Amino acid sequence: MLQHRGPEVYMDLGYDIFRTLEDGTPLWIKQVATVDDGKRHLDDLVRAAPAEYFIRDASTGEIIFRLGAVPPA
Repeated sequence: MLQHRGPEVYMDLGYDIFRTLEDGTPLWIKQVATVDDGKRHLDDLVRAAPAEYFIRDASTGEIIFRLGAVPPA
Protein backbone atom coordinates (compact mmCIF):
# COMPACT_ATOMS: atom_id res chain seq x y z
CA MET A 1 0.00 0.00 0.00
CA LEU A 2 1.36 3.44 -0.88
CA GLN A 3 1.19 6.11 1.80
CA HIS A 4 1.82 9.83 1.62
CA ARG A 5 3.66 11.66 4.39
CA GLY A 6 4.14 15.22 3.31
CA PRO A 7 5.86 15.35 -0.08
CA GLU A 8 7.24 11.81 0.36
CA VAL A 9 5.54 8.70 -0.96
CA TYR A 10 6.62 5.26 0.24
CA MET A 11 5.31 1.73 0.34
CA ASP A 12 3.92 0.47 3.64
CA LEU A 13 5.91 -2.71 4.27
CA GLY A 14 4.08 -3.78 7.42
CA TYR A 15 5.78 -4.84 10.64
CA ASP A 16 8.34 -7.48 11.54
CA ILE A 17 8.34 -9.51 14.75
CA PHE A 18 11.68 -10.50 16.29
CA ARG A 19 12.81 -12.48 19.31
CA THR A 20 15.91 -11.29 21.17
CA LEU A 21 18.24 -14.25 21.64
CA GLU A 22 20.35 -14.77 24.77
CA ASP A 23 23.38 -13.13 23.13
CA GLY A 24 21.28 -10.07 22.16
CA THR A 25 20.99 -11.03 18.49
CA PRO A 26 17.54 -10.43 16.96
CA LEU A 27 15.86 -13.48 15.39
CA TRP A 28 13.19 -12.69 12.78
CA ILE A 29 9.92 -14.52 13.47
CA LYS A 30 7.37 -13.23 10.95
CA GLN A 31 5.84 -10.25 9.16
CA VAL A 32 2.40 -8.89 10.06
CA ALA A 33 0.20 -6.26 8.44
CA THR A 34 -0.71 -4.16 11.50
CA VAL A 35 0.67 -3.29 14.93
CA ASP A 36 -2.43 -4.81 16.55
CA ASP A 37 -1.79 -8.11 14.73
CA GLY A 38 1.79 -7.97 15.97
CA LYS A 39 0.81 -7.31 19.58
CA ARG A 40 -1.61 -10.26 19.55
CA HIS A 41 1.10 -12.49 18.13
CA LEU A 42 3.62 -11.29 20.76
CA ASP A 43 1.18 -12.19 23.54
CA ASP A 44 0.98 -15.74 22.18
CA LEU A 45 4.76 -16.00 21.76
CA VAL A 46 5.56 -14.78 25.29
CA ARG A 47 3.16 -17.35 26.77
CA ALA A 48 4.52 -20.21 24.61
CA ALA A 49 8.24 -19.38 24.79
CA PRO A 50 9.09 -16.68 27.35
CA ALA A 51 11.71 -14.23 26.06
CA GLU A 52 11.93 -10.64 24.87
CA TYR A 53 10.15 -9.94 21.58
CA PHE A 54 9.75 -6.73 19.62
CA ILE A 55 7.90 -5.25 16.67
CA ARG A 56 9.83 -3.25 14.07
CA ASP A 57 8.24 -0.97 11.48
CA ALA A 58 9.61 -2.43 8.24
CA SER A 59 9.21 0.92 6.44
CA THR A 60 11.32 2.94 8.90
CA GLY A 61 13.33 0.34 10.82
CA GLU A 62 12.05 1.81 14.11
CA ILE A 63 11.32 -0.56 17.01
CA ILE A 64 7.83 0.42 18.07
CA PHE A 65 6.88 -2.14 20.74
CA ARG A 66 8.64 -4.57 23.10
CA LEU A 67 7.20 -7.32 25.27
CA GLY A 68 8.60 -9.98 27.56
CA ALA A 69 11.58 -10.38 29.83
CA VAL A 70 15.04 -9.42 28.72
CA PRO A 71 17.09 -12.65 28.61
CA PRO A 72 20.13 -12.82 30.92
CA ALA A 73 23.44 -11.94 29.27
